[in-house]
Amino acid sequence: MDILLASNNKNKQKELLKIFQESGCKHTLIVNKDIPDVIEDRNTIEENAKKKAQECYEVFKFPIISDDSGLFVDALGGQPGVHSKRYAGLSSSDVENNQKLINKLKTAENLSAFFKTVLCYFDGLNFITSEGVLKGNIVFQPRGKNGFGYDPIFEVSGKTLAEMTLNEKSNISHRKLAALELFGKLNEI
Repeated sequence: MDILLASNNKNKQKELLKIFQESGCKHTLIVNKDIPDVIEDRNTIEENAKKKAQECYEVFKFPIISDDSGLFVDALGGQPGVHSKRYAGLSSSDVENNQKLINKLKTAENLSAFFKTVLCYFDGLNFITSEGVLKGNIVFQPRGKNGFGYDPIFEVSGKTLAEMTLNEKSNISHRKLAALELFGKLNEI
């Protein structure tokens, strides 16, 4: 079965396409440059993922997989969470979001955090969701040139995600964990 990815984020597209191709999933993920921008105004990443899947299905009438992800920092009570993409403002850059987070954590002792991804499949009738979590720590000095978002300040086993190659990141990522769980559920239908 072909499934359309409801994302215009080139980095997410690249990462999820790689995961789909290398994981043995019997379904094919396809991208389309005409994915509508969906306003992420729900209270959780799960609700945002469902909203994206449903709105994109209404446009294309084609099976959809949507993704919503967030960074949850323990010392900030889970912030930025559902607001990760727009933490420093509606049109904020990755650098601005990272700097705001670093500034908020200047006096924190606990720098543990986790990324969470929720994938949502919708075919017009069935919603199937999955989630993946990647635990790590925030670092105050951004490192690495790869990745996107909070990757330069999110460290796992001594390396930030931005210091990892796409292969290294894809092997441990929250998106991969969510995708593998979703594949299992999709392969049953």
